[in-house]
Amino acid sequence: MIRKALTRDAHAIAQVHISSWQAAYADLMPADYLNALTATLARRESRWASSIESGESVVFVAQSNNQVVGWIAVGASRDDDAVGTHIGEVSALYVSPGAWQTGVGLALWKAGLEHLREQGHRRATLWVLAGNERAIRFYRRAGCSEEPGSGRNLQRGGVTLTEVRYALLLTDAR
Repeated sequence: MIRKALTRDAHAIAQVHISSWQAAYADLMPADYLNALTATLARRESRWASSIESGESVVFVAQSNNQVVGWIAVGASRDDDAVGTHIGEVSALYVSPGAWQTGVGLALWKAGLEHLREQGHRRATLWVLAGNERAIRFYRRAGCSEEPGSGRNLQRGGVTLTEVRYALLLTDAR
């Protein structure tokens, strides 16, 4: 079941966030950095509770057996080159590793894109780590294309990573 997140979902959202990072980025980031994420649970929970309560971003959760197993956050693009445009953004999409390849991610994706369409966005973008092959395959199958020259670097756990922007026209995606 997909539904809009409630403030009380913040703890579960933070848990999924951490566990999915630890599994998805195991080959991209140092193990000690990923293991230390567990200690950030309370801070992440607080951040998500505030974000949901304020409407800063719209978050949808996927539930299975009354447990949150994934979530997506969407809203207007935060990129400097998107100001004043009809570009929406998928700022995050995470699914518990135990729910990978079950259709949860796709159901969340569809709910997030539908919301962006309803808000008048004509295009959607997202950022993905260049080495995150599982996510890249998902986004390509969903109709996204990498935007050439969009790469930007970031530091996580003392490692320099590159993330690239993907985009799709919302009129084409259903």
